[in-house]
Amino acid sequence: MAVVFLAFGYVAWEQRDRLIQRNQADLRSNAFFLADHAARLFEIADLTLKQGSALIDDANGYRGPPTRRLWEQLRAIQEALPYIDDIRLSDATGRLRLISEVFPTPDADIATRDAFKAQVGADSGLFVGQPVLRGEGSEPTFMVSRRLQGPDGSFQGVVAVTVPLSYFDLYWQRLQLPKGGRVTLLRADTKIVAQWPAPTDGISFVPIHKETFDQTLAQNPQQGSYSYVMRGERRVSAFHQVGDLPLYILVSMPADAYWGVWVKQARLYGAFALVALVSFLALAVLARQHFREQAANAALLTKQVMMRTSELRKETAALEVLNRTGTALAGELEVDRIVQGVVDAGVDLTGAQVGAFFYNGGEDPDAAELHGYRLFASTGVTHNAFASFPAVRHTALFEPTFDQGEIVRSDDITRDPRYGQNEPFNGIPSGHPGIRSYMAVPVISRTGANHGALLFGHERRGVFTERVERLMQGLAAQAAIALDNGHLYQAAQHEIAERAQVQSQQALLIRELHHRVKNTLATVQAVVGATARSATNIDDFYQAFVGRIISLANTHSLLTEAVWQTASLRDILDKELSPYHDGNEGRIVLEGPPVELPSEAAVPIGMAIHELTTNAAKYGALSVDAATVTVQWALESCAEGLRLKLTWLERGGPAVTLPKKQGFGSRLLHRVLATQLNAKVEISYDQQGLRASIEVVLKEVEFLQPVS
Repeated sequence: MAVVFLAFGYVAWEQRDRLIQRNQADLRSNAFFLADHAARLFEIADLTLKQGSALIDDANGYRGPPTRRLWEQLRAIQEALPYIDDIRLSDATGRLRLISEVFPTPDADIATRDAFKAQVGADSGLFVGQPVLRGEGSEPTFMVSRRLQGPDGSFQGVVAVTVPLSYFDLYWQRLQLPKGGRVTLLRADTKIVAQWPAPTDGISFVPIHKETFDQTLAQNPQQGSYSYVMRGERRVSAFHQVGDLPLYILVSMPADAYWGVWVKQARLYGAFALVALVSFLALAVLARQHFREQAANAALLTKQVMMRTSELRKETAALEVLNRTGTALAGELEVDRIVQGVVDAGVDLTGAQVGAFFYNGGEDPDAAELHGYRLFASTGVTHNAFASFPAVRHTALFEPTFDQGEIVRSDDITRDPRYGQNEPFNGIPSGHPGIRSYMAVPVISRTGANHGALLFGHERRGVFTERVERLMQGLAAQAAIALDNGHLYQAAQHEIAERAQVQSQQALLIRELHHRVKNTLATVQAVVGATARSATNIDDFYQAFVGRIISLANTHSLLTEAVWQTASLRDILDKELSPYHDGNEGRIVLEGPPVELPSEAAVPIGMAIHELTTNAAKYGALSVDAATVTVQWALESCAEGLRLKLTWLERGGPAVTLPKKQGFGSRLLHRVLATQLNAKVEISYDQQGLRASIEVVLKEVEFLQPVS
């Protein structure tokens, strides 16, 4: 029997220690989870403040009265966050300039609130104020603020959100704390922001033991636990810092909170101990079950905290996307990048599998059944891929109210009689799953014009919610401002580029014309002299001179078509040899890659080809019907640029003999080409036919582009 009672006493004492340890562990665990939850809430509040500040910067809200459009954007942000009462913007005197609750803004100020005063002298970062009551019977709220600064760093006011204390009451009351347990949200200066159980008037909080808290905080500024005696009651407490903010969650309970549970368990243990050792064993099993229930309750609390934390993370991610996109759009002027960035951000915000932007191009005059919305951008595809896509057909997607800014969506497009199967997504590249739910968001400019529509689709039903609509309203407003700026920038750049191009072209034409006239006159003078020296009579002089002038004119015509830059080698050959085809396609053969000759080479090479053609027509292969002329050329790279190798080959004509004297053509080939182009010229007077080879380096490689 003594053994049984000794065992009972030992178990009861161990149970007491376990209850004390469990209570202390519960305090630390609750402080950690509640601090993490509060950190997520204040992250959301901070992102909301930054987004409000960004809206003021984008809309140039420091000057003039706030617009209703700015208020609507602020209202959309507030409605997406149900745990925030309102968002407020004040000027440097504390007078309200904008409040998300109503428009126009009522005559009120927040100059007396500590959340305003803390930001006046210097930037206090994210500041959490003490709670206040707006009026009798009203709900207590506290204010979270950030400083607004002008471009010069001057104080322009604050942007703030108000958070109701009831949000914490509803969440904290789910904790299974023992009788006398208390949860407190306080600042580093020990000013209390919220407390549960809530006081009857909402803000008359039970004070903490400041001295003990400060001592423990000095040892570890992030977390800790301690005990103290206050008003004759010994209590144990645990605290944890809220993120990196000067805020703490403090959870406390009476030190003897374990007593009632322990007495109840001890009685049960004693009753079973008096009965028998078997009863004692059964009691141990019951105790074990009890601890399992406690673990299950703790697990349930952890699950609830994780679920709420997940929700806050989603809101944080959404606001981060909006802030990141707003920052990117503020500095972007390229329309393609603006649209692609908005589409990608929309996919992140909505969770869609496919997103697209259809620009409003107006009615198509060539097809009355087509609507003016055309695909401009899609997820993972560049804008150029849609250049030839047709406009979207008439569907209920583009209802009359759509152009006034109303969002259109369907939870199941396959069962919605207003739409055809996937019809709003005609033209989107293949590879995406079948669309079942979709949402269309109009992008309306400042002037009220419709830039186009953002479309998002998913293969599952009911993906897009009212929350997503509110987020997309804010994104569409940012996109509209960015597109307005981008279009203005593109128009200005296009006009500047056109003017510069026209001026440059005019100057180039004037310089080239002056240069070509001088060169042409010098060339004509040289042709006159050379022709006169080689002619035996006036008729020979006339025929030779006119032919050479016509050849020179043909080459200049080709140069004129290319604005005095290049002339096609094949076009020069065609001009000279086309009169000698005589319906026989095999008589003249031209073989070689497309080559554009720079102007400096085109004139002498054109004259050389003319002399070869004239010689062949008088004495060579072109003087008889059955003979052929083959011109072959090739290009190869070299250190100086590109080397052109051209071969003129005559076959089937009269027998060739070495001329007794050198005529104009021979001098042109050997002297002019060698002098002007540093060309290598070889002429072979074979009996089967004349063979001429010209090898020249073309240095201006930027002009040697293949002709189309």
